[in-house]
This record gives sequence, C-alpha cells and structure tokens, in this order.
Amino acid sequence: YAKTFYLGTQLMTPVQARCIWAIYVWCRRTDELVDGPNASKITPQALDRWEERLEAMFQGKPYDELDAALTDTLSKYPLEIQPFRDMIEGMRMDLFKSRYYTFDELYEYCYRVAGTVGLMTMPVMGVDPSYKGPVDKV
Repeated sequence: YAKTFYLGTQLMTPVQARCIWAIYVWCRRTDELVDGPNASKITPQALDRWEERLEAMFQGKPYDELDAALTDTLSKYPLEIQPFRDMIEGMRMDLFKSRYYTFDELYEYCYRVAGTVGLMTMPVMGVDPSYKGPVDKV
C-alpha cells in the first residue's frame, strides 16, 4: 500500500522498521474494516470486537500472526493504547458520517484517523536528542 512509507522506514534501524511496519499493518487493517471490500457488512459491534482484539494484544495475547507483530512491538516500545482506541473511534465515525460541517468536527476526525498514527509511532521513532522541551508537546 505505502511505497513511500516503506522507503522512509529504510532510514531506521531494522528493529524500528519492523515495529513501524507492525503499527502500519494494524492501522491498515483497521481502516480496511470501514473502507475495504467488506465495509458494508461492518457494524459497531464488529468494531467493538476489533477493540477487544486490540486490548488482547496489549495484554500479550495476539489472535493471529499480524497481531503478534504488534504485540512484539509493544514488548519493545512504550506505546499507549489510547491512540489505537482513538483510531477505532475514527472508524466508528466513518460508519455514520461522511461530511463534516465545522472545522472542529473535521479536526476531531483528522486526529482520530491520522494524528493517532503519529502518537503510535513516535515512541518507536524517538525524539531528537537535542530537543530539551516537554515530550507531551511532541
């Protein structure tokens, strides 16, 4: 799916690259639930089950090999579950809404489906050692 994304990971260590790929795969699979070929069959309950799977991964209990890749990433880096949950909430928005009428609505959607990726990947990519400010701002 993401040729330029892959090229960017070539600038990382092999461990970082594999972990970023694992995050990307989870994000891609999550997005495919509401934008993929079976999107018309996805219900809020299906997203509830996807979130249960996510929680299982964070507890070290993957369902399949692709989940195991993210579980391995979680064992290596201090990722927080909330950005992953927030992305699932963005997918819930896709189930019921296709147009945003205010900037605040659009901002919330953009955070959930894209901004969350930055929060997921930042612990793996790290912060420039010369940065001395609060990491929360990053």
